[in-house]
Amino acid sequence: MSHITISQASELIWDLLKTLEDAYWETNSCQDKDVIFNLLQILNGEYMELAKVSIQDHHYEYEVITTSKELLHQTLSKFQQSSNDSVHRQSTATRLHKLINQLNSNLSSQ
Repeated sequence: MSHITISQASELIWDLLKTLEDAYWETNSCQDKDVIFNLLQILNGEYMELAKVSIQDHHYEYEVITTSKELLHQTLSKFQQSSNDSVHRQSTATRLHKLINQLNSNLSSQ
């Protein structure tokens, strides 16, 4: 069972935010943009809270701050299933899939 540190979680969430922004601009429908925006809001809130953690504490194990771990895991899984049809660029879809799998795997191992 692997654990992710606060520093690793911050970096992973930042990379996911950047990729979700790409997906937002690449998708065509307002409904898909709304789904991506909602996930961006959740992850942005989480990232902002992690940014408040002292640098001396970045080696500690990461725990979800802004919502429940289960809700975040469920939201990411739902998004990943629906994103197969909404994200059209292969490079963005591949990065999204990889990053969401990384975060979900760390959430489920806690």
